[in-house]
Amino acid sequence: MEITFGILGQTTMRVHGNLSVRWTHRRERNVVAALLTQPGRRMSIETLVNWAWNDDEVRPRAPRGALYKCVARLRQALDQAGAPAKIVAISGGYQLEIAPELIDFHAFRSAMRRAHELSDQDEHREACEAARAALTLWRDEPLAGITSEPARNWRTSVTANHWIPANTFLLSELLIAGRPDEALILLDELSRECANELWFAKLRLQALTAVGRYAARNEYYLDMYRYFHKAGDDQAAEDLRALQDHLRAPEPLPAEPDPGPVDRPYAPPSPLRELPRDVAGFTGRADVLSDLDAAVTPPGEAFVPTVVAVTGPPGVGKTSTVVHWARKAASRFPGGAMLIDLHGVGSVPRVEPADAVGVLLSALNYPVDQIVGAAGRAARLRSLLSERPMLVVLDNAEDTAHIEPLVGVLSDCAVIVTARRRLKALVRRHQCPTLTLDPLSGELSAELLRRRLGDRSLREPDAVASLASLCNGLPLALTIVAERAASRAGSRLQTIVEQVRDPATLLTISDDGDGEETNLYLAFSWSYQCLEPAAQQAFRVFGLHPGPEAGVEVLASAAGVPVAEGRRALDLLVAAHLVQQPGDGDRYRIHDLFHHFARALNTPGTPVDGPRRRLVSYYLHTAHNAHRIVHPHGLGPKMPPVEPGCRPDRFTDPLAAMRWCLRERTNLTAMVRYAADHGLHEFAWRFPHVTGGILNRFGYFDDIIAGLTVAVRSAAAAGDDLARMACLNDLGYLHLLAGHDAVAETHLRQALDLATARDVPLAVLTAKLNMGHRHRHAGRLDQAAALYEECAVAAHEIGDEERQAKAAHNLAKTVAELDQPYRALEHLRQALRLRRGMGDASALAETHTELVGVHTDLGEFDSAHAHCRAAIPLLEKVRDLSAVMRLHTARADLALAEGRFDDALRFAREAVVFAERSHAATGEARALTALGTVLARRGDLEPARIAWERAAGLYRDRERHRRAERVERLLAELGVAPDVPDVRMSDEDTVSLPSPPRYHSS
Repeated sequence: MEITFGILGQTTMRVHGNLSVRWTHRRERNVVAALLTQPGRRMSIETLVNWAWNDDEVRPRAPRGALYKCVARLRQALDQAGAPAKIVAISGGYQLEIAPELIDFHAFRSAMRRAHELSDQDEHREACEAARAALTLWRDEPLAGITSEPARNWRTSVTANHWIPANTFLLSELLIAGRPDEALILLDELSRECANELWFAKLRLQALTAVGRYAARNEYYLDMYRYFHKAGDDQAAEDLRALQDHLRAPEPLPAEPDPGPVDRPYAPPSPLRELPRDVAGFTGRADVLSDLDAAVTPPGEAFVPTVVAVTGPPGVGKTSTVVHWARKAASRFPGGAMLIDLHGVGSVPRVEPADAVGVLLSALNYPVDQIVGAAGRAARLRSLLSERPMLVVLDNAEDTAHIEPLVGVLSDCAVIVTARRRLKALVRRHQCPTLTLDPLSGELSAELLRRRLGDRSLREPDAVASLASLCNGLPLALTIVAERAASRAGSRLQTIVEQVRDPATLLTISDDGDGEETNLYLAFSWSYQCLEPAAQQAFRVFGLHPGPEAGVEVLASAAGVPVAEGRRALDLLVAAHLVQQPGDGDRYRIHDLFHHFARALNTPGTPVDGPRRRLVSYYLHTAHNAHRIVHPHGLGPKMPPVEPGCRPDRFTDPLAAMRWCLRERTNLTAMVRYAADHGLHEFAWRFPHVTGGILNRFGYFDDIIAGLTVAVRSAAAAGDDLARMACLNDLGYLHLLAGHDAVAETHLRQALDLATARDVPLAVLTAKLNMGHRHRHAGRLDQAAALYEECAVAAHEIGDEERQAKAAHNLAKTVAELDQPYRALEHLRQALRLRRGMGDASALAETHTELVGVHTDLGEFDSAHAHCRAAIPLLEKVRDLSAVMRLHTARADLALAEGRFDDALRFAREAVVFAERSHAATGEARALTALGTVLARRGDLEPARIAWERAAGLYRDRERHRRAERVERLLAELGVAPDVPDVRMSDEDTVSLPSPPRYHSS
């Protein structure tokens, strides 16, 4: 099958029979490159943006929209080229559907697997050709030209885990096949990238020996030996010395001290098979097993030693995966295979390197007692293994220092090390690949349960799926749950589901065995106890955080330490696989079960009040700082003092503030209820007032309503009537915009009654402004106009220019609907004058946009254009999608009135796009109405009908019946009965809300 896509170099696609680099724009190539690294797997929008935008490039303000355009262009390019690939949108991200063998990287991996199979069959010449052909697929460094962090990480990983092992395999096979001259040529080609690597130096020594260039070998050895010593890598120097001694003499020379004479002759045993029993029903891990095949070089006359690190969190199945692979691969090693449990983590004292040497010698049937001293035993073991290399699994290592002496002794063997923490020093020193085990997918988790539970799983498939989800992909958790179900054969699986739905139960249930680590809490505890005190504190603080993902700044603030100290502690947790670090380097994520475990560590005796208050204080004050820079003219509640030890973030520009707020949206929304649940009501009621304005600009409407609902209760609990008025008013305002007029009126009347009873004129004025909005929604335009006029007078009397401008603006909109355009102009000019004095760019843009519409209706096109020109730079400052949508709708109407049909169509379509991106339902309806009108004037009646039907449906859903009837009359003029479709009823249909001040009004 011919390769269609290439990522081993610049991203290419086959066009007209040839692989081409310039088949689309660079950004689209970056997006498809990311998808090609994981064919058939979903990538989130955030992940794709992190991949596709290089580090020196500004990220898009609207990632979803930017990526949507990229994907649209990619789909077109794929269609035009007839590529057998399809990009599908799935669960808030995208996925590339393609056969993996059409991608050069996956074709390379397949070819290398074939090369290994040929080597296993002693067909070494054929193995050489297969490996050489596979390596020719590498045209350049992978993903050449993409410099984003995820691309760099992937490039580093595949180079270490695939390119280097493939070259060492080819070199070894060339030596085995008796072709050392070719091996030297290849080594020369690799010298620029790999000249200072230990594996490279060892292979070059062997190749020079094979061609009889002993003087050159000795000179090269001395150069590299001095290099390693000078670089401080004494272990590498000693490894190289041992190989040089082995190559110079027919028998390995013993290390000092001399082991001494052996009293009885040594008879080597048959190949060892000292491996634990394979796990019954082993499931998944195909990629890891394949990577182990590729990384571990098969044995031969010139065996190249290999070290592989397998790491992952506790309970993820590191040992069972390695044992499953080792039992199948053991026959490839002359000395067999053996696993040594080093007990690096656990209650049993750890096995020291000297003890492990003794265990290996005993397993090899060597009389250990005849050798005095650890150095002598290590030298003898090394000598024995040089003759009969074997596979050694060093299971459950504590850290690199724990196993480094053993790696040197086992330099002629294939060594697989399993550990709970990352072994960075081992990887750096030996250039060995690292395989990290992640939790199993939902489907593989369910498959594991089905294999363990048998026919019971067929009777209750939904319960099996629930159990798989609750176990979060950890094989240990799945095994314990399966054992619990097996020991309760009379119980329904759904009963087990209800039991383990409580995280505390899932953490502590036992599989009823009598061995170590029979429950998750104990298994996790060993990893926790190995941490430094600062990392333990950071882990407990993460347990206090309501969500599974947080930035380093908030966790450091909660811990009361500087950011640098907090980052170091979190990095230790990442190294221990207790937390993860997603694409953004300063954000950390914790697995659900580990999150529950961290919460469980915060026992009644653990001080949590201080960290919890600092946690809430950080989010509140950082959100307030963001609100102030985005809405410098908006009112906000007075803030409580920053908690001691807390360091809120500050912002210098609105864009950075909005990005922070959007990134932390889930946490900010959860923080309202979190603060209320822990009695921190003085924090809880303030959150929606400092987050609502920014969140609403991007359509997170339900988040604001949910927060304000809690805020009302917290304000009451805090005994703060002024706060309760503000929360009730803003909650009514939000419901009003959402079309929930009856609910809105209830909250607004409560706010008005409370403000009247407490004699708070500002609150009374604000509630009345919003009640005017209620009248306008209901079609009671005369009542609305009268109330707005009353509010304008009241605002003027108390000197509140902001609310006076709002009253004038809304009064103008109302009288415009009453077909009084000149009166509307009068009030809009008054609002414009007041807003210019305040310098509020967002409010100014709103009034200029309204003036565009009124002047267009009057045929005063020059004036309409003037207000367009005034609004555009203002909107570039405020970055409000809904406001941009309204201006585009007005410009479409203006262009249509002037007979500029192409411009009108363009503006109307852009208005619809902006409305969809801002999730503004009524705004989308207005844009669709304008679009339908333009299409109808152009004679495109069917598209016009579709646009108007969608608009009518959106208006009806928001209870804007008067506007819906206008659109339906347009449909009737087309000669069709309105067929209003069902419309969405979620937060995707929200209406944009201006920033909510202390008392919010329309």
